[in-house]
Amino acid sequence: MKSAGGDSAYPVKAIGPRDLKARMDAVERLTKLFKVERMVHLGVTTVSLAMLLVSAGVLLLKGQAGIAELTGLFGSAGLITYSAGRLLVMWN
Repeated sequence: MKSAGGDSAYPVKAIGPRDLKARMDAVERLTKLFKVERMVHLGVTTVSLAMLLVSAGVLLLKGQAGIAELTGLFGSAGLITYSAGRLLVMWN
């Protein structure tokens, strides 16, 4: 077996064109299979980001945004960021 970069812990094995085609077909099938899930995930992430920004805007405009409110509001931004990051990894 060949190894990528010398002392790599992950050996690289050469695959034939038939194996590559089979793997590409499998990836394509999985991508199509989870298309609805990816769209739902994108929709939920978009709605949650919009709700976060609208809520922050309303609080700021009304002058009711204190440190505690803004900390709680933007503390959830980490979850939205993580969710958006996972979405981008899924679409890569």
